[in-house]
Amino acid sequence: MGGGDMSGGGGGMEVPAEIDSFLADANGYDGSIQDATGQDSVTVAVGGDGLAFDPPALRIDAGTTVDWEWMGGTHNVASTNDSSSDFDSGDPTSDTDTTFSQSFDDTGQQFYLCEVHEGGGMLGAIDVV
Repeated sequence: MGGGDMSGGGGGMEVPAEIDSFLADANGYDGSIQDATGQDSVTVAVGGDGLAFDPPALRIDAGTTVDWEWMGGTHNVASTNDSSSDFDSGDPTSDTDTTFSQSFDDTGQQFYLCEVHEGGGMLGAIDVV
């Protein structure tokens, strides 16, 4: 696949079946994955325009840092039991100055949610390659 401009997002990249299944009912998930490989850090919006992470599906290289930035609403970021890493932003907060950063050094699939809005479809996943 090689490098190039990744600003277009999903662009036909295949979503791993486990991620597609986890995100089946996730808000904002359209069946595609945003390719952020080749970047040192990537930002995911938390809330703001509904109960969603934006982007909900992300592919990154091992060693990349993901920065979650609160856009509005009361949310948190917490890994699920199926995630290959354990991470948690702490108690839900509505402070739009909140950020949470996590570096993913090992390959694998990361599954996460907002504990307050899991039932409402606020789910996200990261494919670390």
